[in-house]
Amino acid sequence: MSIRRGTTVDHQPPQPSFVNGVPQACDSFTQTKIKRLVQILRTSQIALLLISIISMSYGGYDHSFVMIATGIFLFTVDWAIYRQQPLLGATLFLVALTLMLSYLAWIGSGTRDASLLGYCAVMVFAAMLGNRRLLLLLVVVMVLMLAAISYANHFHLYEHKIAPINLATGSITIVVICVIAIAVGLLAQDYRAALAELARENERMKNVKNHIEHLATHDGLTGLPNRALAQRNFDKAYYHAKQQQQLFGIIFIDLDNLKPINDSLGHQAGDQILKEVALRLLSYTKKVDSVCRYGGDEFIVFLPNIASADQASQVSLDILKLISENYLYRNIEIFCTCSIGIALAPQDGEDLDTLIKKADIAMYHSKDSGRNSFRFFNPAINRHMLDHISLISGMRKALQEQQFSLYYQPKIDLRTNQICGLEALLRWHHHEQGFISPSIFIPLAESSGLIIQLGEWVIQEACRQAKHWYDTGLLQFSIAINISSIQFKRGNIEQLVLGSLDASGLPPQYLELELTESLLIDDSDRLVNTLSHLRSEGVHLSIDDFGTGYSNLGYLKKFEVEALKIDQSFVRKMDDQSNDAAIVRAIIQMANSLGLKTIAEGVEDASTAALLRSLGCTQAQGYYWARPMPAEEIEIFCELWGKNTTESL
Repeated sequence: MSIRRGTTVDHQPPQPSFVNGVPQACDSFTQTKIKRLVQILRTSQIALLLISIISMSYGGYDHSFVMIATGIFLFTVDWAIYRQQPLLGATLFLVALTLMLSYLAWIGSGTRDASLLGYCAVMVFAAMLGNRRLLLLLVVVMVLMLAAISYANHFHLYEHKIAPINLATGSITIVVICVIAIAVGLLAQDYRAALAELARENERMKNVKNHIEHLATHDGLTGLPNRALAQRNFDKAYYHAKQQQQLFGIIFIDLDNLKPINDSLGHQAGDQILKEVALRLLSYTKKVDSVCRYGGDEFIVFLPNIASADQASQVSLDILKLISENYLYRNIEIFCTCSIGIALAPQDGEDLDTLIKKADIAMYHSKDSGRNSFRFFNPAINRHMLDHISLISGMRKALQEQQFSLYYQPKIDLRTNQICGLEALLRWHHHEQGFISPSIFIPLAESSGLIIQLGEWVIQEACRQAKHWYDTGLLQFSIAINISSIQFKRGNIEQLVLGSLDASGLPPQYLELELTESLLIDDSDRLVNTLSHLRSEGVHLSIDDFGTGYSNLGYLKKFEVEALKIDQSFVRKMDDQSNDAAIVRAIIQMANSLGLKTIAEGVEDASTAALLRSLGCTQAQGYYWARPMPAEEIEIFCELWGKNTTESL
């Protein structure tokens, strides 16, 4: 089954861009405010200059002097603009104008003076350029000034004379109105621009919201509904199926060989196949709410309102054929199949999680049966699959809780009767079930991919223990470790072995890797280079269970192995009247002619050991000499064996 569960595209809603830590929107607002401040400032200075000229032409030198002085003072606003402080500039500008207008009204016609028209302009400017506090301050100053003028005139403390209306008065009024009109026009322009930007921002936010909602309910790569939306679609479809008293089917689809495609052609090829599978399923069902990408390389198809299980079978056959059609990626034809599990409601359950769980179990049964097929959920296989799932989950937990340990079985030199090696064997002591046979958990570890992590731990632990024995002088031979073909194909075995040797400090010649024949027939450049490098570093190589696979002489020469391990299925039947003894004899003779050692496993009695010795077998292991033992017992065994061997000599 594929280990990789596909790839997803990471979509994110638009984010505000930043310049020097300041959001661009905020920076743009500041620049717009500065631009408006400069425009209003220059317009006001020009207006003050015109009004001064008009006043001087009619003898109003005192008024002209005040306005010219104010216009010159307003150049200080340019300093604030240069410092990128528009609020400070607006404050200087508006306070100066307010004080100037208040003074002109006081020395002029009081509450009837034309200068008070400028108050309106100041309030418009304050709304455009300042803030609420500044506007409130200016209004308070204006109100107090008008109150003071009214109070002084009412109690005859000061009497303002009403100047006659003439051409100058009209001209000044026209200039003030024009300035106000310009300010109001700019304010209206900004208001319309703000409304337009707000409308655009609302539209953008609406699109972002819709995009986020789509991402929350759809798969980012294929665009199909995800688990969340599938639940809603199921609830709606199953409700109608129940009303019509018909069956509802769940088809659980898992692609069989996406992992090799990703490894050989890259994840882009895998993603392209996932997209194509989604399109094919949509073209078949014609309804987007009947298909779901459940995760990785897993898809779900809903079959609402079906009359019988035969209809689900026909749909599954169609999907198998549809998905198995060749895929084209960069002019390369790719073949991909799938395994299907089927669950039916209401007999297998009435909620989506239960139905998917049972369809998933049926899918695994389909994979175990050879893949590219479909199976219905059957309660008889449920217990078996649940046990497997429980064991796989237990192995993950066992790795974390250090429930695994290594046992070691001695190898005996049949000529000298000396210990010539140790084989490291993985054991699992379950807290509740006790020791679980490797014949049970190793295949599950391989099928689930956990063999990668288990294999890493075995190599690291064996190297660590061997280094301890090496330092104490016990280790005079190599430690053998069985390597799964999956570790070579999916793991980085070369870096792992050499890294474990470096980390432990164990010399490479004290480590032996036992390889399976199924691995060696791969004959890839990567395998050849990996084994050649390990061999050049001093690591020993041997072939495990020789004779049970695709035995040939080609890879014995190419991979420079040093020993052949004769499978125990031949060794244990050597005394019987069968061909096993002839097979063992042939293997030993071939190995001797090639200069290879032979290691017989599964030796359980003296007669078998004697026969192997007579045939020229060099090494053996089995219960006749010793069962696999924990590390602490190996030290005692080796010490006693050495004493007994010395005494017998």
